[in-house]
Amino acid sequence: MNYSERDLPVVIREAEMVSLADGAVVRYEESGGAREVFVGDEWSSRATLFPSMSYELDCPGCSYLLSATDDGLKVERKA
Repeated sequence: MNYSERDLPVVIREAEMVSLADGAVVRYEESGGAREVFVGDEWSSRATLFPSMSYELDCPGCSYLLSATDDGLKVERKA
Protein backbone atom coordinates (compact mmCIF):
# COMPACT_ATOMS: atom_id res chain seq x y z
CA MET A 1 0.00 0.00 0.00
CA ASN A 2 1.18 3.52 -0.70
CA TYR A 3 0.48 6.39 1.68
CA SER A 4 0.76 10.13 1.23
CA GLU A 5 1.49 13.18 3.38
CA ARG A 6 -2.19 13.52 4.34
CA ASP A 7 -2.15 10.03 5.93
CA LEU A 8 0.53 11.01 8.48
CA PRO A 9 1.19 9.85 11.10
CA VAL A 10 1.20 6.31 9.74
CA VAL A 11 2.96 3.02 10.51
CA ILE A 12 4.12 1.35 7.32
CA ARG A 13 5.00 -2.31 6.87
CA GLU A 14 7.76 -3.72 4.70
CA ALA A 15 7.01 -3.14 0.98
CA GLU A 16 4.74 -0.17 1.78
CA MET A 17 5.75 3.42 1.00
CA VAL A 18 4.97 6.98 2.03
CA SER A 19 5.14 9.86 -0.49
CA LEU A 20 6.13 13.05 1.33
CA ALA A 21 5.23 16.66 0.47
CA ASP A 22 8.45 17.30 -1.47
CA GLY A 23 7.98 14.15 -3.56
CA ALA A 24 10.44 12.00 -1.61
CA VAL A 25 9.32 8.43 -1.04
CA VAL A 26 10.17 6.60 2.22
CA ARG A 27 10.27 2.81 2.47
CA TYR A 28 12.14 0.21 4.50
CA GLU A 29 13.43 -3.32 4.28
CA GLU A 30 13.75 -5.55 7.31
CA SER A 31 17.15 -7.05 8.01
CA GLY A 32 17.72 -9.13 11.13
CA GLY A 33 15.11 -7.22 13.14
CA ALA A 34 16.37 -3.81 11.99
CA ARG A 35 14.58 -1.44 9.63
CA GLU A 36 16.85 -0.32 6.76
CA VAL A 37 15.31 3.03 5.75
CA PHE A 38 15.51 4.16 2.12
CA VAL A 39 14.49 7.50 0.63
CA GLY A 40 13.68 7.69 -3.06
CA ASP A 41 15.59 5.23 -5.24
CA GLU A 42 18.69 5.09 -3.02
CA TRP A 43 20.76 1.89 -3.14
CA SER A 44 22.19 2.43 0.36
CA SER A 45 19.99 2.80 3.40
CA ARG A 46 19.74 6.24 4.96
CA ALA A 47 19.46 4.76 8.47
CA THR A 48 19.38 1.42 10.27
CA LEU A 49 16.80 1.45 13.06
CA PHE A 50 15.98 -1.18 15.65
CA PRO A 51 12.65 -0.96 17.52
CA SER A 52 12.49 2.16 19.75
CA MET A 53 15.13 3.98 17.64
CA SER A 54 14.32 7.11 15.60
CA TYR A 55 15.78 9.10 12.72
CA GLU A 56 15.01 12.70 11.75
CA LEU A 57 14.62 13.16 7.99
CA ASP A 58 15.04 16.71 6.76
CA CYS A 59 13.46 17.65 3.45
CA PRO A 60 13.21 21.10 1.86
CA GLY A 61 10.78 23.04 4.04
CA CYS A 62 9.84 20.22 6.42
CA SER A 63 11.17 17.47 8.63
CA TYR A 64 9.89 14.06 9.59
CA LEU A 65 10.46 11.67 12.45
CA LEU A 66 10.92 8.04 11.43
CA SER A 67 10.59 5.63 14.35
CA ALA A 68 11.05 1.86 14.29
CA THR A 69 8.32 -0.04 16.12
CA ASP A 70 7.63 -3.73 16.62
CA ASP A 71 4.97 -3.42 13.88
CA GLY A 72 6.93 -1.45 11.26
CA LEU A 73 8.14 2.09 10.70
CA LYS A 74 6.18 5.08 12.01
CA VAL A 75 6.41 8.19 9.82
CA GLU A 76 5.22 11.50 11.23
CA ARG A 77 5.72 15.16 10.37
CA LYS A 78 7.55 17.23 12.97
CA ALA A 79 5.95 20.51 14.02
